[in-house]
Amino acid sequence: MATTVNNTTTFAGKFAGEYIKAAFYANETLQHITVKENIEYKQVVKRIADNVTFANATCAFTPTGTVNLTERILELKKLQFQQDVCLNEFNDSWEAKDVQNGTLGTALTEGLISTMLAGVAQNNENLIWTGNGATAGEYAGLLTQIGADADSDINFVSTPVAITSSNVFAKIQELIAAAPIGLKKATEKPLIYMSNDVWEAYMYANAAAGNGWYTYAGPEVQKSFMGLYNIAVCPGMPANTMIMAQPSNLWFGTNLVSDWNSLQVVDMRAWADDNVRFSIKFFAGTQYGVGSDIAAYSTWF
Repeated sequence: MATTVNNTTTFAGKFAGEYIKAAFYANETLQHITVKENIEYKQVVKRIADNVTFANATCAFTPTGTVNLTERILELKKLQFQQDVCLNEFNDSWEAKDVQNGTLGTALTEGLISTMLAGVAQNNENLIWTGNGATAGEYAGLLTQIGADADSDINFVSTPVAITSSNVFAKIQELIAAAPIGLKKATEKPLIYMSNDVWEAYMYANAAAGNGWYTYAGPEVQKSFMGLYNIAVCPGMPANTMIMAQPSNLWFGTNLVSDWNSLQVVDMRAWADDNVRFSIKFFAGTQYGVGSDIAAYSTWF
């Protein structure tokens, strides 16, 4: 059955020749975590932990400390997004002439492709954090796995509450306090990943504190907390959520990144069918590495 097309049109006047689409937020998270490509279904990632201890010097070789090797598995799930658009839906619209001439119309086709790709990006942004691997069309997101805490080593902030402009500074400090010193002083600096509402509360709090230069200077100012830790705002995160981790410790896996912006358009009229099909297929999955190097604050868990 073809995709339902809700076609609301006045059909009076002159067509401007373009379509606008509803707002979609971007897949921002992929800019701030580690993207692993060319994975064939599963990838095993080894983790090494070296417990360094000293001993008094002797003439003999005396090993000390331990080396612990563990692993985590990044498993991909194959997903798809497809729509079947019937050309006859546009016989009484601005595209009627194009349909009668046997085409869907360049403006409409480009508008549909742009909207579909934007929707895929937005949906994936949500799945990266809160996807449920047991649900059809979803893979297990980072917060889903962190909340399950299979190794019981995530550093959770206890009794999280809703974050507002009046408590956001204190709540960020609680997140930082929960993180181990090794994470905060690591060569690879951790980021503070936060949901959009937390970022807005943080900006309002800065404005109230008189930090106008930070609030109004524009996007060229690096988002950071006290100049110590950079901030990554992730629109797919649920409200009242923050994670502190190194980008190399949060993974998104796929086969080919190009699959995410490659949408196939198939004209079915060659098979006596008045439909045009749009199809995108891809592989995706997430995983984190060392749980003890992650601090988490969220009312979502």
